[in-house]
Amino acid sequence: MFLGIFILIIGLGINGGRILYRWSAHLGAGIKPLLFGSAYGLGVILILAAFIASRVPGIAIPRFLLRLAHYGLGLLLYVILVVNTLAALLFLGRLLGFFPAPLPGTVSRVSLALSLFLVLAFSLYGSLNAGPIRTRSYTVQLGENKGDMDSLRIVLASDFHLGYVVEEKHLGKIVAAINAADADLVCLAGDIFDGDMTALADPKRLQELLGEIRAKHGVYACLGNHDAGGHYRPMVEFLEAAGIRLLEDDTAIIDKRVLLVGRKDSSPIGGQGIARKAVALPPVGLPVIVMDHQPGNVGEYGEETDLVLCGHSHRGQVFPFNLVTKAVYLVDYGYYQEPGSGTQFVVTSGAGTWGPPFRVGSENEVVVIDVLFPAEAEGR
Repeated sequence: MFLGIFILIIGLGINGGRILYRWSAHLGAGIKPLLFGSAYGLGVILILAAFIASRVPGIAIPRFLLRLAHYGLGLLLYVILVVNTLAALLFLGRLLGFFPAPLPGTVSRVSLALSLFLVLAFSLYGSLNAGPIRTRSYTVQLGENKGDMDSLRIVLASDFHLGYVVEEKHLGKIVAAINAADADLVCLAGDIFDGDMTALADPKRLQELLGEIRAKHGVYACLGNHDAGGHYRPMVEFLEAAGIRLLEDDTAIIDKRVLLVGRKDSSPIGGQGIARKAVALPPVGLPVIVMDHQPGNVGEYGEETDLVLCGHSHRGQVFPFNLVTKAVYLVDYGYYQEPGSGTQFVVTSGAGTWGPPFRVGSENEVVVIDVLFPAEAEGR
């Protein structure tokens, strides 16, 4: 599947370059096809090569170039999307008789100008929209409302992807948004790192910022698919030194009111120590809340689980991938309750970005969940 998608993207990229040349040929500048093709191809290769290189721990390439490659990847994405979409619409227009074949020079020049405008507009908007941290709120009820309800305020955050793009400034905004919610409990649902500890420019300062997160009953985390590989152990030690309790297929009782479970990732990119295993819940008679990075694991939870907190999907992060995540996952974002078991799910779009530092059709967020449950729940 992924190979097929990769081949499709490469094909659309090549076709996008071909179409851009055809449109630009009507500018009258005498652009040579070999020169245009070489420049376009070299640009694509450099962006992709630099981005792939950024996945190699300790790579000896200037940091600003690797960061620039992330922006270039987003720009390339929208070149491919916009140019091929406009070309398809023009083809349809020719079939319906709206445009003659071949296309007049005026139509080609307008198409070129419009495509460049849309690429720059999407890229600029996406970059600016990836800056702020929004706060999304839910109220979730566990158990029957008998008029005497207890409450627990949970702040859910995930997908920081600390690395070449998400650094001290952005993490500071995430921590400020979390602390502003005045949480009883903070749950970090994975992908805190972008898979590479050597990508952190100032690990000590990032650790200090994570240590500034405040919650009455503590800060807990589970692992995401990028919190894995050769730097798994340093990642664990990093979080522990920041005062964050990592639950790896383990449980913790929070204020004698809920049982919190944290899962290892179900498809980590590399190892995470001992492989993911089923968690045996202790018979404490408390509501069960689970942190599981990937929302695709909906089927693993039944009536014994009250609430599952997830991230991972980024809500697609950039259009049109939000359409893809919506099609792939039963719930890719927001609130969902399983009809059979009654288990409730909250999926966040995450507080950081992976790959292009753009947000189009999604937002960086932290989630405030006010959990209501019968006051006598701890004794049920």
